[in-house]
Amino acid sequence: MEAIEKAWTKYRERWGALRVILLILVLFLLCCCTFSLILNFALLQKRPTPTALPSDTPVSTGTPTLTDTPSSTGACPTGMTEVRCINVVDGDTIDVLIDGEEYRVRYIGIDTPETPRDCYSQEAMRRNEELVLDKILCLEKDVSETDRYGRLLRYVYVDDIFVNARLVSEGYALTSTYPPDVKHADDFVELQREAAQAGRGLWASCMTPTPSPAVTSTPIGSNGPCPCHDDVLNCSDFSSQAEAQACYEHCVELGQGDVHRLDGDGNGVACEGLP
Repeated sequence: MEAIEKAWTKYRERWGALRVILLILVLFLLCCCTFSLILNFALLQKRPTPTALPSDTPVSTGTPTLTDTPSSTGACPTGMTEVRCINVVDGDTIDVLIDGEEYRVRYIGIDTPETPRDCYSQEAMRRNEELVLDKILCLEKDVSETDRYGRLLRYVYVDDIFVNARLVSEGYALTSTYPPDVKHADDFVELQREAAQAGRGLWASCMTPTPSPAVTSTPIGSNGPCPCHDDVLNCSDFSSQAEAQACYEHCVELGQGDVHRLDGDGNGVACEGLP
């Protein structure tokens, strides 16, 4: 019995010592954890606040010039309209989609050969297709919203190209100025002069008069059904045969004859294929 009591006493002494060691270890671990938390909190407090990195997106600085055009991201500068070209009618006229609706657009300040019998008409149309067909464009208005035929009057930009100016500079188009839409008239005249001197496009391939300065006076016949100062219209510009006939007779009365060549067979009836 005495031996059992001695053994039990020894066991309690050992267990007591073990409990002390365990308590010390627990306290040590608690101290380490507390210190670690305090240190991490202090480091977080000292960490600098991140600053925003500069954006790589270019910022529009205003209306594009002949060389400063909308960015290739497809976003148009303020004041312009983003559209998609769905059809090329000829060298200076296209069809576009705006908010799901189709509109016809006539380029401001230029005129290209249009009918198959006109020298360089097919080349002008193909070049226009290369520049704009199935692409996102930016349209810029001058003063007028539409012409008398309901077509939107616009300057056209695609990527880094000012399309109106490019067609003139490459010799696919001539200047055709109608006030009050004259914002780039002087630029177009200068580009035309350079194209003529260099013999580009139609200047080398067609019998074309020497380019003249931009029109600043009221064009012949502008107060009637159509202008009669130059060949700037064709049958596709009229909605009916009666409208084309009125233009034809108006120009004949003014002594300009069939300036727009609407009467192909010379029988006095204009655009016989129109309804």
